[in-house]
Amino acid sequence: MDNLTSSPQLVFPNIPDDFCPSGNWTEVFQAFVDEVLVNGTINVPGLGDVTPAQITLINDQLQSQQNQITALDTRVDNLENKPTITVRSGTITGVPTADSVQTVTFASLPSATYGVSITPICGASIGASATPLFSLNSGSKTTTGFSIRVENNISQITSIDWMAVHTS
Repeated sequence: MDNLTSSPQLVFPNIPDDFCPSGNWTEVFQAFVDEVLVNGTINVPGLGDVTPAQITLINDQLQSQQNQITALDTRVDNLENKPTITVRSGTITGVPTADSVQTVTFASLPSATYGVSITPICGASIGASATPLFSLNSGSKTTTGFSIRVENNISQITSIDWMAVHTS
């Protein structure tokens, strides 16, 4: 059958006029399968146009996708072992102009291996020539706090938000 421009089709022969099997439902159905359904065909437009090279390419792409899915499954499995995240945060107020060291203290973390976020809070516009610097004081992290070095602070910055995040 030439159906290159049609939709995929399931084609079965007509049921013969003299088809009248006897027996229970299982036997009747089996006779129908043996006589009609086994002689069916599937016509798919363009199926004969697929080359062995294209089939190989499709199989290679499928294998690549399967490998990517397998890698993702591993990463998802690792996420199931959720780390314990402990966060401490707060605000330092009354930060003076010029240079200073601001000390942060908090309830103890499991270790001194944690990340720190520092966000200066500005109460007014800052001129283009302002160059304040905020950094973590080297070696100041302990399980109960750290120090922030403030250099060249200006009057518009009077507080600093901070956050310490520990994962284990």
